[in-house]
Amino acid sequence: MATGRALLALSFLLVLWLERHEPSRTQGISLLALSAYLSWAAALMVMAWRSWWFDYRLAPIAQGVDIIVFLGAVYLTESHFTEFQSPFLGLAAFLLIAAMVRWNWRATAITAGALLIANMMFGLVLYRIGVDIDLFRFFRRIVYVILLSAMLVWLSMSRGSGRVISMPEPPGIPGERREVVFDRALAFVTSLLTARSAIFAFAGSEEPWIEVRQIGPEGLTSRRLDPEDVADELLDLHRTALFSCSKQRELAETDDDGVLIARVGPSAGGACPSLARQFDIDEGIAVPVSCAAGSGQIIVWNVESLCFDDIRLLSAFGEEIGHALDREEMSRLARVEVETGVRQAVARDLHDSVAQFLAGTLFRLEALRRWVREGNDADGEIDSIKNALRREQTQLRLLIERLRRGQEGERRVEIGDELRALLREAGMHWDIATELAQPPEPLPVSVQLSHEIRQLVREAIANAARHGKCRKVVVGIAQEDGQLQLDIRDDGIGFSEFAAARRPRSISERVDALGGQFHLRETERGAHLEITLKSGEIA
Repeated sequence: MATGRALLALSFLLVLWLERHEPSRTQGISLLALSAYLSWAAALMVMAWRSWWFDYRLAPIAQGVDIIVFLGAVYLTESHFTEFQSPFLGLAAFLLIAAMVRWNWRATAITAGALLIANMMFGLVLYRIGVDIDLFRFFRRIVYVILLSAMLVWLSMSRGSGRVISMPEPPGIPGERREVVFDRALAFVTSLLTARSAIFAFAGSEEPWIEVRQIGPEGLTSRRLDPEDVADELLDLHRTALFSCSKQRELAETDDDGVLIARVGPSAGGACPSLARQFDIDEGIAVPVSCAAGSGQIIVWNVESLCFDDIRLLSAFGEEIGHALDREEMSRLARVEVETGVRQAVARDLHDSVAQFLAGTLFRLEALRRWVREGNDADGEIDSIKNALRREQTQLRLLIERLRRGQEGERRVEIGDELRALLREAGMHWDIATELAQPPEPLPVSVQLSHEIRQLVREAIANAARHGKCRKVVVGIAQEDGQLQLDIRDDGIGFSEFAAARRPRSISERVDALGGQFHLRETERGAHLEITLKSGEIA
């Protein structure tokens, strides 16, 4: 804006100098006034490039001077012959755009109001004292200013107080890229401001230290700080701010629609961030970063030309980094949730198959020992145990292969055939009678759901044989209204009230994972399990 002001003043002065044959009211005074304004604009331009503090403090004064020069330049240089050479629209647009870019829509509206009131008063005063004023052109310009102001105020309101910053997506696996986000953020912000140094300190909610990443002439480095040094400031973050520790100056953003507030001297006692003091940083810009996993601060220094416009720019950048860290945390939690689910599923499968089979094998071996001691031939029972071990080995290999391959698509199997084979094997293994009650029509289900149902039945039979001391288990399965009804009864001794309150853990977890319902109760002849599953749906 400062450079634009200087170029606008220079171009206006050159036009008046080169177009001397065009009549105007006071040629000499106009050239002198514009020369003085050009010197003022050049001084502001140098100040803007050298000091962000004075650039901000002088901005309202510069806006007022611009309005005065605007009015004077328009009325001192125009005539009836200079309709299209008038600087009116160019200067008016500059004033309104300057207010929109520097401040917000309120400042744009105030500038527009001040411009309209001053223009009307100045023009009417000149008209009353006898200066030749074209009233038609005068009121037409007022309409131009009103329309231009309305458009720029609307643009400023829709534009908002911040800017959109989009940082490139970091490489790597989502959920494992937090350090990559730190490093990319530092590289991006130094490139954005053409800075030579930047630092990112982050206090994680689950870590007892402050993680620090720094980029400078020596490259990218990392370290850990004691929380006592900067933790309080990182946990109680301030707004984005330009600061100067030696001069005790701070220019900080507020919550009021991007309005900035300047502090100097004792009122800016906290202007120097703890992180800046820790690393001997005298002047720079501090950006807070907040996310679900913790909070941190970015400080950028050794910047060639800091400007108070950088506050809003880096405020939006800090929000973008916070969103990126939130996405990483969500991905990490999702991975943990998936891994936990896989571990629980594998644990259930191992418990319901291998662990229960081994428990049954121990029962059979104890029975075999008594059989041998009584002088009976053990070859038949040994062959039976060997065959059972081979079948269990096959089932275990199928489980491993299923884990390796993942889902098996849409392939479906007849659950009745699967349960018949399972009941026959379980009856031989636990030395009990088994029975399947199934309607005559087939019940095809997915391979995944078939596996889950077989594991439920295996666990229920093992519990009935081991804890219920049963002699027979009856399994019923039917389909009704898109749901599978699994009914398992035994003739054992039942269970205590405490055991009923606890319910079998493996069965409960598996039914919950499948989104089904599980009811357990004791009958006169043993235990009764009722399980309802959504037909064909996989957890």
